Amino acid sequence: MNTSKTGRRALPGLIAVLLLFIGISYIAAPEKLEEYPAFVSESPAPAGVKAFYTYLDRELAAVERWTQTPELLPEDDGGRTLVMVGPSFVPDSRGMMSYVSFMEAGNTILLLKTNPADMFGIETMSVQQPSSSVTDQNGNTYQADVQSMFRIDSQNEENVLLSDQAGVIAVEKDYGSGRLITAVTPEWLTNENILKNDHLELAFSLLPADQNALYFDEYVHGSGNAPALTTVYPQWMLVLALQAILLAIIWLWYHGKRFGPVVEPREASVRFSDERIQALAAWYLRGRRYRDALAIQVDYVKLLLQERWGIPYYKEWPEIADQLKRKTTLEGDMGQFLYDLSHVLNQENISKKTWKTWSKKIDKLREEVEEG
Repeated sequence: MNTSKTGRRALPGLIAVLLLFIGISYIAAPEKLEEYPAFVSESPAPAGVKAFYTYLDRELAAVERWTQTPELLPEDDGGRTLVMVGPSFVPDSRGMMSYVSFMEAGNTILLLKTNPADMFGIETMSVQQPSSSVTDQNGNTYQADVQSMFRIDSQNEENVLLSDQAGVIAVEKDYGSGRLITAVTPEWLTNENILKNDHLELAFSLLPADQNALYFDEYVHGSGNAPALTTVYPQWMLVLALQAILLAIIWLWYHGKRFGPVVEPREASVRFSDERIQALAAWYLRGRRYRDALAIQVDYVKLLLQERWGIPYYKEWPEIADQLKRKTTLEGDMGQFLYDLSHVLNQENISKKTWKTWSKKIDKLREEVEEG
């Protein structure tokens, strides 16, 4: 009783300490820096391409980010360029067909991917080591870091734009009225590399000169997916929701609520365990206490008679002969049966054979009473 009162007194203090701890953790926790995927045009991180995007946005009037599915790309007018820098996943076949339709309508896709073999049927081959010198189609040489260990397997209809001593780095292929420009060097456009060597000049050489609008494809970086919970809801609201959940759990616990299934103790449904029953039976058999065993069995039947049929427990067996005769279907003279039973119980010792015989008879009577 004292323990219960002490626990209830300590509960408000526990709740106050918990709320104080959560509040201090929320206030004192340093603001976590936002993480961006690589090659995202909004990312100021070293692996982002925000610097290149900002420069184009300042120099060109029509530069936008494309965050919707490729099925919604405009196809009415040509002259648009879609820049895909380091896609984080390959769109499904429907999306790839939409990209092809976009190019066939007179538009251009600039794909920069370390190994573009899984997109637009491009074939690549692996090389032994990266290079630092790049040559264009006019024979001009540039200093550039090529980190990709893959080179494009050029075909006859493709126009080779850039190459090095290891193979083809960038190619151009026609799709209807448009074209696909592919390069294995997405790192040239990143914030940390755009101003190194001749990367900026090489990046402009890959962009078409005749373009009406320029899109940076952010759909291939997952921007079309559902936003995270921490993005949709402010942190203070999430903290309050967490506190409300904790308080609800503590309130339920304080009022004695229990969770999970109700487990009934075995002692409530069985009289003894199987081991105890076996031990008692073995003890009676070894001690030849057949009369005591029969007396316990008969006493249990008398308790059932009082519980099920209302026959008083204190009455002797011969006194209830008429009542049993009306309620049971046992064959034979019920009065004689009960007289013989009383005679057996009045003996100090009985044989094992007698115990077995009367035990079977008492079991039949017990079954009659239990079945009602």
